[in-house]
Amino acid sequence: MEARFIRRSAMTMAVGLALGAAGTAQATNGYFAHGYGIKAKGMGGVGMAISQDAYAPGINPAGIAGMETRFDGALTYFRPERSYEAGQPGQAGTFPLAPGEVESDSKNFFIPSLGFVQQIDEDRSWGIAFLGNGGMNTNYPGFENSQFCQMENPPGSGTFVPIGSQSGPFCDGSAGVDLEQLAIIPTYAQKFADGRVSVGFSPIISYQRFEAKGIQTFADFGASDDSENFSGNGTDDSWGYGAQIGIQAQVAEGVRLGANYRSKIRNSDFDDYAGLFAESGSFDIPSTWGMGVAWEVTPTVTLVADYQRINYSDVDAISNSGPDAQDLQAAMGAQMQGGSAPFFGTSDGRGFGWDDINVYKIGAQFELPNDWQVRVGYNRGDNPIDSDEVTMNILAPGVMKHHYTAGFTKSFGDQHELSFAAMYAPSNSVSGSNAFDEDQDIEIEMKQYELELGYSYRF
Repeated sequence: MEARFIRRSAMTMAVGLALGAAGTAQATNGYFAHGYGIKAKGMGGVGMAISQDAYAPGINPAGIAGMETRFDGALTYFRPERSYEAGQPGQAGTFPLAPGEVESDSKNFFIPSLGFVQQIDEDRSWGIAFLGNGGMNTNYPGFENSQFCQMENPPGSGTFVPIGSQSGPFCDGSAGVDLEQLAIIPTYAQKFADGRVSVGFSPIISYQRFEAKGIQTFADFGASDDSENFSGNGTDDSWGYGAQIGIQAQVAEGVRLGANYRSKIRNSDFDDYAGLFAESGSFDIPSTWGMGVAWEVTPTVTLVADYQRINYSDVDAISNSGPDAQDLQAAMGAQMQGGSAPFFGTSDGRGFGWDDINVYKIGAQFELPNDWQVRVGYNRGDNPIDSDEVTMNILAPGVMKHHYTAGFTKSFGDQHELSFAAMYAPSNSVSGSNAFDEDQDIEIEMKQYELELGYSYRF
């Protein structure tokens, strides 16, 4: 009776917390977290071939096959520090930025994660995990910017007119975007071949929220196909669906392999930002796939390595190239003639120019006396942003490459675990020319800190 009550209470709390605190700001490998689950995160995010808790479906659904009934909950403190620096503008730029360094005000975030597994028998289990993504969360201040928020109109007249509110990076006050994603992952997994092979499957329910502000100037220039739904419309949300399948197999004594494929997650459109994202507000979640190996070197030492591919090219709003000066000049010229030449929101609209990326993860786990486990890891992901795409990515500077991690678990009897993980991603930057003023240099930069504390109850 007590165990059933605890399970019901845990599930109720999981759903409430996950839906009530879906907001995240977790930019590591692009805008995907460097790992899912506190134990995986302590080892660089590995988890294709080794699974130790109810968060396993976030990496490989096969990992819960035969797992004991358990509940896992964790709270993460995440601190990304984002900034951009603009150099001196050229003499004939279409839209130069005010020179100087500007830091994003949003820096401190608390992110819950939850998971539950119910063991059916020694070979089968089902479970559900609530996990977040995000990271395109920026909030640049609305500083006074009258010098660079004016335009000669008509060109060559010597008469300058103010642009927007004459404040903030893009002349529309405080500027930034906020992307929040929650994945709800119910999972079934089963062992085969006398327990040597595990297979798992998950339908995935996706919930997203998005907001953009401080960039309406581009729509005022005639750059958007739907200027009313471009910026400053508050938070819009969407639901979506996808699926994943995974496998783990013991191929030799102490050696396990794992692989996972997750489909593109198709979400409904962000109607309030139909004029910003390509295809009238379409914003899906890209597909991923990966593989890994775990080697139990000794009874107390396990080494793990994963490879992951994130296909940002699945989503036009993310991968389509960003705008340039010719785009803006064409839109402004057409507007002055009473026509239009939009490049945001159209079927082939401009985006953020993100590339597909490869992610490499390695980790080690050490069993110590008195029920202690200690972990270390390293995660190296490609930077998805090229030097010619820095201008729009002031809003979404997901440039991180190196992540150093560590963590531990302390067990208390047969039922309770307390775990901790830490991550440090040193500063990385990308520099390039302002897309609207080729003589002006822009540098976008980010570094990150993360601390996570979790509790597990095994029934």
